[in-house]
Amino acid sequence: MSMEFLRVLAEQKLPFVLYTPADIDRLRVLHAAQLVTAFIPPSGRASDSRAIRQLAQVESITVKGRLALNKATSAFIEL
Repeated sequence: MSMEFLRVLAEQKLPFVLYTPADIDRLRVLHAAQLVTAFIPPSGRASDSRAIRQLAQVESITVKGRLALNKATSAFIEL
């Protein structure tokens, strides 16, 4: 799933803003793996337990991210 999301991000004009909590969580995974550079707000909740509306911004796909995409694409083609 992360590689699919990375592929989607690679097709966007960067910087690219993400709005949905699910997409921001996926971005956190890619960022932790150093596949993208991004501005991601800290996760948290308001004091009354309502979710805080957050935005995240993908700045770039890293060299490591591009290599991972190329490797995933090559593996798919070889099948």
